[in-house]
Amino acid sequence: MSRVASSADKASIALRIIDCCLREDIRGLLSQGQVRDLPAELANHWPGAPVQDWLCVNHLGSGELWLPLRRGGPLQAWSAEGDSWLWQQPDGARVEQGYDRWLEHLGHGLDAESLALFAAYRDEADCAALHRGLCREAYQAQASSLAKILDEQSWGQRLLGIDRIASYLDHPFYPTARAKSGFDQAALQGYAPEFAPRFTLNWLAVPKSDLRLSSPAPAHWPSFGELGLDVDLVTSHVLLPVHPLTWPMLEQYGLPAGSLKAPRSALLVEPTLSVRTLVCVEHPHCHIKLPLLVSTLGARNLRLIKPSTLYDGHWFQTTLQALAVRDPALGQRYLHVDELHGGHAGEHKHLAYIVRRYPAELAEATLVPVAALASPLPDGRLFLEALVERFHAGDLQAWLSDYLDLLLQVHLRLWLRYGIALEANQQNAVLILQSGQPIRLLMKDNDAARLWPERFAQACPDRASLPAALRDERIRVDDSQPLAEMFCTITLQLNMVAPLEAIADAGLAPRESLYAILRQRLLACIEQLEGEGLDCGEARRFLLDSPTLPVKYLLSAGSLFSKAQSGARDINKFYGYSAANFLLEAQSCRAD
Repeated sequence: MSRVASSADKASIALRIIDCCLREDIRGLLSQGQVRDLPAELANHWPGAPVQDWLCVNHLGSGELWLPLRRGGPLQAWSAEGDSWLWQQPDGARVEQGYDRWLEHLGHGLDAESLALFAAYRDEADCAALHRGLCREAYQAQASSLAKILDEQSWGQRLLGIDRIASYLDHPFYPTARAKSGFDQAALQGYAPEFAPRFTLNWLAVPKSDLRLSSPAPAHWPSFGELGLDVDLVTSHVLLPVHPLTWPMLEQYGLPAGSLKAPRSALLVEPTLSVRTLVCVEHPHCHIKLPLLVSTLGARNLRLIKPSTLYDGHWFQTTLQALAVRDPALGQRYLHVDELHGGHAGEHKHLAYIVRRYPAELAEATLVPVAALASPLPDGRLFLEALVERFHAGDLQAWLSDYLDLLLQVHLRLWLRYGIALEANQQNAVLILQSGQPIRLLMKDNDAARLWPERFAQACPDRASLPAALRDERIRVDDSQPLAEMFCTITLQLNMVAPLEAIADAGLAPRESLYAILRQRLLACIEQLEGEGLDCGEARRFLLDSPTLPVKYLLSAGSLFSKAQSGARDINKFYGYSAANFLLEAQSCRAD
């Protein structure tokens, strides 16, 4: 019998969906709805505790939807009290709940294309609820090893375990991120990081004329003989690693003529937080990113590899390393993994790979993706509490100030001086922690950044011609707004706001004082940059003066509406200015 999601997991996913719809003002929920008192004649239909504020929505269909609200929430003025509401029609009122009915209301009156997207999103929500339960069981099974991960002797095993800790925590904002669409239960257990599997890779022998390598392949690649292939193929073919879940579907996506599927697999790997990036067990400094026919952060967000990302990612690696050499304020704060090597067969997105080599100097360090900071440990603490105890003598405020300063000093400087904004999300923003050493960042996977060539040329006239080599036209922008939007939605909201909210929710510090600290550190960084002669006016206007901040519209562009309907050029970078500026709210607060 197939597994069914529990009612509790469905309710949790439903609440996340409702809150995201409010945050993005889907179908004008807040802009066309009204926040009001619940009419007396409806009050006796509500079985729960009395609620002060209700959202009345009467523009979606033949009735009125009354949603109980609470004030505030990360990046939004109003949040839902739960996954239930009142639905009033001429024949009476009734309590409704759940994402099925919620999405049915929001889809009322839409065109066929939109209704198909809404139906697909209901399937994604079902998947998220089911995977949530399975991953919770995996967490319980892994609890004893997770509790000891910081004591692991090998830096690679520490990183892998910390990635696993991060994998059990939902994305802060995308409501159905728990869904790995395309994974059934067996695939989840066999290939997802939550379950700590190990497996070997499949290999495709591709004619040399069809496979482009950016540098010689790693020395630990298997030989043709090990894979059960004719050893003489070494003169005519090159080996391409393939994920076992992608392997059965290669033919339907297309193969270069003369390609041969190896009869044996080789190279033992374990999945990291990204699922499609794998650690070589016997060579932990080497991670391999492979195309995977699974979708995350939206059912349309298929995790293939666009060949241009091999070159654009390496472009940013070499550029950021060059900036670190010429700008000590950057050089002392980050390292970058080596992403020189990769391969691809033509423009096939399912026949490509990228190798990441981690710096040898990290052997004594503990690497922590920001995604792990708010993850719960088996003893009930946040993982960041264990980090603060080990690396900051238990001083949470000192750790927080150092952490915020690190992100601000790096990313504000890149934006305002060099015209660069990195999509260094919680998975790709990795902290380098080492006793007695300042926190640093480990950079990786920067193939989707934004760069303003004019500002970059002013700062680096000797490199002014280099941005022309970037292959994805979306990377180059012609003013500062895309840089500000990426800084705000990635560095500020994902990497700063989300951990602050977790700290507040855990009762470790008052929310008001945390945001006051954030504002103080932001101001201090801006003032330091201005003291160096840098004009920071746009950052002050965008971050400190504007009444609203951009929010990444994840459902509006990526799940519920087509690009034609939303107007999104890039579904991963589509914004709405609907977040109240929490930095303005923090202005009147004092950090104790």
